[in-house]
Amino acid sequence: MVGAETLSAIRKVLVVEDEIIIADDIAMTVAKMGFHPLEPVFDYNSAVNSYNTHNPDLVIIDIRLQGRKTGIEFATWIRSRFNTPIIYITVLGGKVIRPQAELTQPTAYLVKPFINQELIDAVSSILN
Repeated sequence: MVGAETLSAIRKVLVVEDEIIIADDIAMTVAKMGFHPLEPVFDYNSAVNSYNTHNPDLVIIDIRLQGRKTGIEFATWIRSRFNTPIIYITVLGGKVIRPQAELTQPTAYLVKPFINQELIDAVSSILN
């Protein structure tokens, strides 16, 4: 059984991804690394609620989310209030989207499809 002191020391990771299979895969990878993945969320409002509830140590965000607001808008919300590291994951790596994403100062940027080792390396460089 994990004690309360040990549990509070575990780094929390919020996954914001519109595709449940990818979100679950990321969460499993993060858990295997010894970190605590929060319940994945799929839209802006759920992401804000989860962030406010759990105060994660890292946020992994897809640029495309369910609903009208984007991952870039969520990252902008984070940056206006907190200094939490952000990793973007997206299929959108084009000349229009990437400059908008860069304004939020992500710590890492992974283009789908990425291999798990790329995710592991990015998360490790931030949380270890």
